[in-house]
Amino acid sequence: MYLIGLLLLLLGADFGASQNADNYDSLTTSIAGLEQLIATEAYLIENLENYAKELEKKLLVIRSVITNLRAENDKAQKNPGYYVSIPTNVFSLVRRLHKDWTYLDIYMKQSVGPEQTKILHDYWSNLPKADDWSEAVSAISRLQDTYDLKADDLVKGLINGKKYDTKLSSLDCYAMGLELFNQADYWGAGFWLYSAINLHEEDPLISLQDLSKVKMMELYAETLLRQTRYQDALSMIDVILSLPASKPNSELQRKKNTVQFHIKTYNPEPIKSAIKRVSTYQLGCRGMFSNQPSKLYCVYNTTTTAFLKLAPLKMEVLSLEPFLVVFHDVMSDAEIATLQHMAQPSLKRATVFNEQSKSSEVVPGRTSKFAWFYDGTNEVTARVNKRIVDMTGFELNGSEMLQVMNYGLGGHYDTHYDFFNVSMTSSIVSMQGDRKATVLFYMTDVEQGGATVFPNINTAVFPKKGTAVVWYNLNNRYEGDYRTLHAGCPVIVGSKWVTNKWIRERNQMFRLPCYKE
Repeated sequence: MYLIGLLLLLLGADFGASQNADNYDSLTTSIAGLEQLIATEAYLIENLENYAKELEKKLLVIRSVITNLRAENDKAQKNPGYYVSIPTNVFSLVRRLHKDWTYLDIYMKQSVGPEQTKILHDYWSNLPKADDWSEAVSAISRLQDTYDLKADDLVKGLINGKKYDTKLSSLDCYAMGLELFNQADYWGAGFWLYSAINLHEEDPLISLQDLSKVKMMELYAETLLRQTRYQDALSMIDVILSLPASKPNSELQRKKNTVQFHIKTYNPEPIKSAIKRVSTYQLGCRGMFSNQPSKLYCVYNTTTTAFLKLAPLKMEVLSLEPFLVVFHDVMSDAEIATLQHMAQPSLKRATVFNEQSKSSEVVPGRTSKFAWFYDGTNEVTARVNKRIVDMTGFELNGSEMLQVMNYGLGGHYDTHYDFFNVSMTSSIVSMQGDRKATVLFYMTDVEQGGATVFPNINTAVFPKKGTAVVWYNLNNRYEGDYRTLHAGCPVIVGSKWVTNKWIRERNQMFRLPCYKE
C-alpha cells in the first residue's frame, strides 16, 4: 500500500527543487520518513480549507453588494427618466459610481488568504523534491521489472497478485507515463499513458494543470510513433481529430500526413518489445528458490560459546560452501523497538564505498537509510553484540559498528559483495582487514518482497522478525568468495528494518585461522 499511496503527493516534487543538493536528504528511501508526509499533507489540506473559507467570506461580501446594487438598479431601469428626475436618486447614483466602485475596485484587487499562502510557501522545503519524484518513478519501474508487475494491475490496486484498498488516478498514471517518456522508456510509458486515458474524468487538479484528455492522447500517439507502431499511432491521431473537444490542430494534421506518407512509402514493421530474460536474481526475489527444500539441516547450536550449553540457539544451515546459516528468535521485540527508536532521528541516506574516490557515495543501486551505533552505546547494543559473539564465535574488537537500516519505496540493494576486494594497503582494510562475515538481523516481517537473495547458489532468505542470517564473505584463505554475491530485493509492501554487523578478519587469527584448501 505504501508504494501506491505516495505517488499523488510526490507530484508536487517541483516545489523547492532548487534546494542546495549538498543539504538534500531523500524522503522516499525510508518508510520511517515517509510517514511524516501523510501528516504534512493533512496540514496542507487543512490550510487549503482555511484558504477556501477566506474565499467564501470574500464571495459572501461581493454577493451581498451585488444584491443591494442590483435592487436599486432594477428600480431605476423601470423608469429611468423619472428616477433621475429625483435629486436624491441622482445624488445616490453619482456617489455609488464615484465612491462605491472605487472601493470595490480596491477590494477586488486585495489578495485572498495571504496567511495561508505564506504557510504553503514555508512548507515547500518539507515537500518532496524533484529527486524524490524521480526516485519514486524509478522505484515503481524497479518493482515492475523485478516482480513482473503490470501497470494495469497496479492501477486497480492488484499488487503482485494481492488486492489492496488503493488505486491510482488518471493524473498518477499520466505523470508516470510522462516521466518514462522523458527517459526514453517508450514501452513502459505506453502502458501508463493508456491507463491515464481510460481513467480520465473531470477533476479539479487536472483542470488546474490544463491537462485535457486530448493532450494525454496526443502524448500517447507520440509514444506509439516512438515505438514505430505507425498504424496504431495513425488510428489514435484520427480519434483525436474526430473528438468534439478537439480544436483545429494544423500541427497534428501535418503529423497525420507525415505518418500516412511514411506508411505508404516504407511500410515499416513495428519494433517488438524486447522479451526481457528473467535473471537468477529476479527468480530469487519472486520466491522461486524458497520452494526448494533444504538439503541440509536445522540444529540447536550448543557449541559456539560456553553460554550456549545453557541457552542453545536455533540454527538452520542453508549452505556449507559458502557457509550460510539462519538463526531463529535471536532478537526480541523490546530490543527491536529500542533500536528503531534510537535510529529514527538520525537515519541518513545509505551509501556505498567507492575505491577510486576513497569515499562513500550515494548510488541508485542502494535505496535505504541507516544509522550507526557504537557497540557500547547502551545495554541493548551491548547485548546484541554479545549475542553475535554467541552466534559466530568471532572476536568483535576491530569490527564495524552496528548499522540499523530502514528501506523505503521499493527499497533495495543491487547485487554486490560485502567484502571490499581491494589491495590490503587500501585505507579501508589496512587496519582491521576485510569483512570476514556478515550478520544481518531482520527486525520486521515484510508483507511482500524484501528477500536477501544469493543468486550464485540459488538461495533466498525472506525477512522474518527476530531472525538473523550469517554468512562468510571470505573463503578459508581469507580471499573474497564470489559465491556470496547477494542482493536485497525491492520491498513491495511493508517496512523492512534490519541491523547489520560486519566482522573484520584481523582479530580472528585465533578464532578461525586461515588455511590452504
